[in-house]
Amino acid sequence: MMSNKHDTWRTIANQDGNMYAQSTETERETFRVWLKDLLRDEVVTVSFTKADGAERTMKCTLNEVHGAKYNPVNESQNRKSNPEVCVVWDLEQQGWRSFRWDRIKRIEFTLG
Repeated sequence: MMSNKHDTWRTIANQDGNMYAQSTETERETFRVWLKDLLRDEVVTVSFTKADGAERTMKCTLNEVHGAKYNPVNESQNRKSNPEVCVVWDLEQQGWRSFRWDRIKRIEFTLG
């Protein structure tokens, strides 16, 4: 596994095409862990394709400073966790939203 989120980004940034779809399961897990760690610290803009085919750009985080205090998907015993989906706090909608890992088109953030 990569030593930190900066090293992981350098590896991901050098990939052509849909990095996630072309990766091994180990590489996919590294990416998921990296992005979740980044979301816990930063606001990230994620562009992805929705289920209906529309493109969506979302400013999101998992950082409580920005309002991500309670995640009903993770807390609920009635819903099963889906490893193919990332649940995040949408800063513009002020609510929990999700995207599929394999539909990410672009990730933007500021290294701080």
